[in-house]
Amino acid sequence: MDEEAVRLADVLEDHPGTSDVTDADTRGDIVFTAAGHSWVLDFQAGPDGEVFQNPTDAPAPAPAPADGPAAAVLRDVVVPALLAHSAYRAATADGDTLTVHLATGRHYALTLTPAA
Repeated sequence: MDEEAVRLADVLEDHPGTSDVTDADTRGDIVFTAAGHSWVLDFQAGPDGEVFQNPTDAPAPAPAPADGPAAAVLRDVVVPALLAHSAYRAATADGDTLTVHLATGRHYALTLTPAA
């Protein structure tokens, strides 16, 4: 997870819509500024208790996307930043939750919350 947190931080740092990107060193959390606010991306454990899920463990279908500041930052900033990098096959946002599909076929989820 640490390597993935570093890669995510690097990808966000290279994106023009973000600034002040840091790895918070807490379970791989990533803190960054976008749209005038500070945000925290937090890795979430899957149903098996592990962060990284196998390709056969498809994520549950997402309900209709919620709207709000976190949803907008994921949709307008984070997803485009990830999709521009070859390590990521897909990234889908649902409200404040982001599902990231790696080129290796594995996937994981993150939540986006305002930084304290």
